[in-house]
Amino acid sequence: MKKAYKILAINGSHRSEKGFTEIVLQKFITGAESAGAQCEVLHVSKKKIMACESCGKCLFETPGVCKYNDDMESIILKMEEADLLIFASPVYFDSMSSNLKKMIERLRSTLDAFFEFKNKRTYHLKTNKTKQKAVTIFTAGNPERESFVSISRVFNRIIDNMGIQLAGEFNFPASHLLISDPKRLASQLEAVTMSGKEIVSEGNIKKELLEKANGEYIDDPEITLQQMTQMILKMRKENNMGRI
Repeated sequence: MKKAYKILAINGSHRSEKGFTEIVLQKFITGAESAGAQCEVLHVSKKKIMACESCGKCLFETPGVCKYNDDMESIILKMEEADLLIFASPVYFDSMSSNLKKMIERLRSTLDAFFEFKNKRTYHLKTNKTKQKAVTIFTAGNPERESFVSISRVFNRIIDNMGIQLAGEFNFPASHLLISDPKRLASQLEAVTMSGKEIVSEGNIKKELLEKANGEYIDDPEITLQQMTQMILKMRKENNMGRI
């Protein structure tokens, strides 16, 4: 009997399943499940994860074992069992959410005592050698795609150092449109769903499909920003009226 394709989606949104990031994530999962994958979504904000103190115990005293007894042990096990990892996060200050950053720093216990220098950079090798793949899903309030440059570069480095292959990136700016105007993003979201199906059935995602998923839907960022400002002011007014 063929082993089921396992996907672990790690959503770093502070708002968990209520955030915009979850909308895009679920589109990918829908496609993956239609191809027979077993998918699990892990909401980091709902897990007990202590911040790494860089004490070195997992490296020197108890190799591979952190001093904290929290949810990270089970998270690491799930990550190691997955065929595909999905890292999903809203963009905050050009980077990932603090919850996701805290979780990633705790992966230090999975690192071995060995290093490798290649391509002009140092790799801190993992104890568990796998043939995993990964995709990233990022959403941003800002309307311009430049907002993803920093977080994309960071995750390219993280995933590379983990020794796994990045199969695709999905970036959605002006993420409020996922709720306020989903029809505008219909073709992009459909491509995300097809990408989930394709990576399970074919083992990769075609370049053309990734380009469609990341297709531009913001004609004028400045106009979009003006609309965002008006939306926020309206919400403030409504909220204040409710307090009178």
